[in-house]
Amino acid sequence: MVVGGFVVLVAIGATFLRRPPYVVSDVDIATAVTGRWDWSTRLNPCRDSAHTIAFSRDKKVMRITLEYLPASDSDRVAIYDIKRLSRSSLRGAIRGEARRTAAGVPVVWDLVLFGPAEYRWHRTDWAWGYTAPVIRCTTAT
Repeated sequence: MVVGGFVVLVAIGATFLRRPPYVVSDVDIATAVTGRWDWSTRLNPCRDSAHTIAFSRDKKVMRITLEYLPASDSDRVAIYDIKRLSRSSLRGAIRGEARRTAAGVPVVWDLVLFGPAEYRWHRTDWAWGYTAPVIRCTTAT
């Protein structure tokens, strides 16, 4: 019985992790993710730890600015060279990325939409899974 319950929980978890990405229908993904966001796991999301996402006009570069760091902090801004755009995700490589895959190359990230107000990160060298959700900040937060 315990084993059966465990199997059911694993199946439910696997289904949740394999939830299909959200597909943008009325705008492109760059427009859909432009704005202010924060990790859902923060103590006070969108109040003291948000970040903003913006794109170059040609959508080949994405800029993420951490609002809570001083302008003089070199870690405040991350610049991503966009490798691929789809209706539900984008793939970007951080300029100057120090983290490496097991193969020794810089990691590359997929930003995957799971709703109009939620995205998650996935490293391309991960066999499966995503980070915790990142949620859109509304004007009220």
